[in-house]
Amino acid sequence: MTFRISHVCLLLGGFVAGIALTSTTSSDFAFVVGGDRLDALYAGPAAGASLAAIVGVLVAALVRARRILSTLSFAGLALLGVAPATGPWDFEVYLGGVGAGLLLGGLVGLCATADRAWLQTALAAGVLTGFLLAGPIDHFWTSAPRRYADYLPEPLFEPVTLTLLVLTAVILAVTLASGDLGDFGERTEVAVSGRALVVGIVLPLVGLVLYWWFVRRVWNVGSDGAMQVRWMFGLVLVVVVIAASLWLEGRTGIVLLAAMAFVAAGDIGVAAFPDSWPWLLVAAALVLTGAVLGRRFPQPVSGIAALAVVAASALFENPPWDTVHFGATWLLLPLAASYAVASSLPSSEPVSATSLAAPAALAVPLIADYGWTAYAPLVGSESTLGPDSWAWTSTGLSVAAVVACGGAAAYLGKRPS
Repeated sequence: MTFRISHVCLLLGGFVAGIALTSTTSSDFAFVVGGDRLDALYAGPAAGASLAAIVGVLVAALVRARRILSTLSFAGLALLGVAPATGPWDFEVYLGGVGAGLLLGGLVGLCATADRAWLQTALAAGVLTGFLLAGPIDHFWTSAPRRYADYLPEPLFEPVTLTLLVLTAVILAVTLASGDLGDFGERTEVAVSGRALVVGIVLPLVGLVLYWWFVRRVWNVGSDGAMQVRWMFGLVLVVVVIAASLWLEGRTGIVLLAAMAFVAAGDIGVAAFPDSWPWLLVAAALVLTGAVLGRRFPQPVSGIAALAVVAASALFENPPWDTVHFGATWLLLPLAASYAVASSLPSSEPVSATSLAAPAALAVPLIADYGWTAYAPLVGSESTLGPDSWAWTSTGLSVAAVVACGGAAAYLGKRPS
């Protein structure tokens, strides 16, 4: 493998797509008592994340011409740039979702060459880095406490964001202009699977419906309320994803299982933040290391097993052992997630797009934050010397979900490619 400008382009473009998808994630829930809350199906962050996932899958599956794919990628970057100035908030979510989907789908489509494995790996590494670092970057960028950020005015255009979008557009243009076929290489045609297209559309909709159902119940908190049974909805999602991966042809569904294991493993790096920004570079370097190792020595089940260890570390998220969970989140999670996903590639375009969008579109409700400012305690606040019964239950179920994904991946690994 020769490192080329196309890999830099996909790393940077994937990073932008990951941050854009995270900005539409549905990990925050507000308390609204009563009502059907049907607005959750068409307005709000979950709708934007589902829209981005579906648009990305359709572009990756149905568009073949490189000129159109590149045009759609540039259009996605443009929409991401103008979305913050559109207002009201619903329109921003729609434009941001469409923009993220066009960018992701266009980049996935451009990976369909003879170097598909390395190109998809570079794109996945960029997307995972965006997922992992979006929250911490926002934490360092915002001077006010994050729980109040939604109630403070924001500038229409952030110079850093615009610079990143323009830089991505320039590198993409240079990559496409380097020769008749561009630095990506000659395109290889692969038949589109109808099953993959169905999975790519249905899974985000299932996540959206579960989000709506959860919003209806989240006001009923307490020892017997929605918080204590939120894992039930997450388990439904895990079962659906496993069934979908088994339904897909050959081994293409393994990357979807790796993405689901990433979702089930924990808070995707946003529950706690490091004290200094150089830690962000450490996480990014670990993602790149895991991606290279996963491409060189592919063992998806081993990567998912490491994610199970990350999920188990949630038992130690309270003092005095909280450094165990923090270390697993910031050191093992980036390495394990990128290794698991890279080991599962290459896959078909629609499955790859679905899997890369999954941490945003399917992050319900395993990693939900609660409270009107996302910090209000919903259970007893008294200090305990060790994990309580709920911590054991929720952590055990998260670990079980990751292990189930690993078992399904091991089964798919025995199928003929």
